[in-house]
Amino acid sequence: MGRRFRVAVIGLLLGAAAHAAEPKGCEVHKGLYDSWLSLAKRGTRSGPIGALLGASRSTPRQDSAQDIYNEYRNFFQCLSDTTVPGDEESGRSVCKEAAADRIGALACQVTLYVKTGRTAGKELLDALPASKKGAEIIWDLDAIAAAGVEDNRFPTFFAPKGPAFKIIDEVFMLALDNRETAMAKYFHIVGAASGAGAQYTDSQIKILLRESPALVVEHWAVIRQYQPVLKKVMAELSRELSGQELKKVRQGIAGVCNKDNLDCPEIQRFFDLPE
Repeated sequence: MGRRFRVAVIGLLLGAAAHAAEPKGCEVHKGLYDSWLSLAKRGTRSGPIGALLGASRSTPRQDSAQDIYNEYRNFFQCLSDTTVPGDEESGRSVCKEAAADRIGALACQVTLYVKTGRTAGKELLDALPASKKGAEIIWDLDAIAAAGVEDNRFPTFFAPKGPAFKIIDEVFMLALDNRETAMAKYFHIVGAASGAGAQYTDSQIKILLRESPALVVEHWAVIRQYQPVLKKVMAELSRELSGQELKKVRQGIAGVCNKDNLDCPEIQRFFDLPE
């Protein structure tokens, strides 16, 4: 009896130790974003309309706007403060408690991606919406974070502009690295941008045009869907750059267009290049 009792006690202690060893995740309750969308639908907040109004089949909790902003603010602070374990399985467990909320899952995924050495680009891209309409959630994240921030200072990890812009910056860098679906996911976000957000992504597109013309040509099937944005950016570049600098941008694109690329005639017309 005594031996069996000792074995049972040891088993319980080992189980407790294993449980204690699991990294504590940052929590946000299920459906918090849906609660925010529900408030948006009733017109109780300012800002852009939510990305997926009416998309959830669950009944949102009846949280006040301030309750929602406070919970997200604490969640973002937790993500900023959390040390992510080095091994892959433990790292993923950090986001387990946030997985049931779409905003929480996105913010946690970019945190996990950066804090584990930017080795899991595919997982970050897979977590992003697959359409321009769905990408409006990124700008909803920006509105939520901005409404909840204190003294206009975001947690250190998300400084200086907040979690939405952290995601945008990381996806843009993946697009410049020509990773998987990064260019399409990035331009979904661009297509949903407005106001200060659009100004920010316009500045990144200028970098894309000036520094990576080969990517513009390679991904024209995606980028061509956003020609109004490109026209606006090119008009701004025409005002900002010298004639020689603007010529260099066009020559960079012309230099990677060849006769075998069926998109090149359209690209040449768009950028006023000789065919």
